[in-house]
Amino acid sequence: MSDEPVWSFSRAGDGPGYVARLDGAGRAVLLDVIDEVLRLLGDPLTSPDATDAERWSALTIPGPPLEVPQDPAVRRLLPDASPDADVAAEFRRLTEDDLRATKAAGLRALRAAVDAGRPEVLVVPSEAGRVAAALTDLRLVLSERLGVRDDDDAEAVYRLAAEEEPPSPADSVASMRHFLAAVYAVLTLLQESLVGLMLEELPGAAPGRPGTAPA
Repeated sequence: MSDEPVWSFSRAGDGPGYVARLDGAGRAVLLDVIDEVLRLLGDPLTSPDATDAERWSALTIPGPPLEVPQDPAVRRLLPDASPDADVAAEFRRLTEDDLRATKAAGLRALRAAVDAGRPEVLVVPSEAGRVAAALTDLRLVLSERLGVRDDDDAEAVYRLAAEEEPPSPADSVASMRHFLAAVYAVLTLLQESLVGLMLEELPGAAPGRPGTAPA
């Protein structure tokens, strides 16, 4: 079996689930991105080894109205639920803690799968939905950092990621944008391939039904 990385999911050959082959550098970058998004969410339990008691102790009763996140990337993860400011504030007060916890749990599930992958990352069917949602959240954060607002912006990012000659290291801004574009493209391949496989397994789905992912 080749040791070359395969930046997309396929069906596991020896059992249920989905696998993607990542090299060591790819795993390290993906883990760093996951940890950064967990930090943005304010997740106090970034360790997948947290006990049930620790998770229960993190639960809180909704309190006073919450401030709208200042970081636009966090607002992409936790958007207003209504154009009405009062309705949006009340909905945020009642649901934001649970939404943060749900997203953090999905990111921890993805992190555990990536961290265990040597080199094949295995996602079991019961975790596939959470992992696909976590990949979407990673893409949302990077799309905000890269200024992706529509399909044209996304295509420009993919073209940047595909450039064979990276920017000069002396141009730190261009180098970082090229790096983020490459990570965004990889996340897109992983997310779309996983969602596509899940859709194919829905009752009545036609073989080869493609998955789609938001910009």
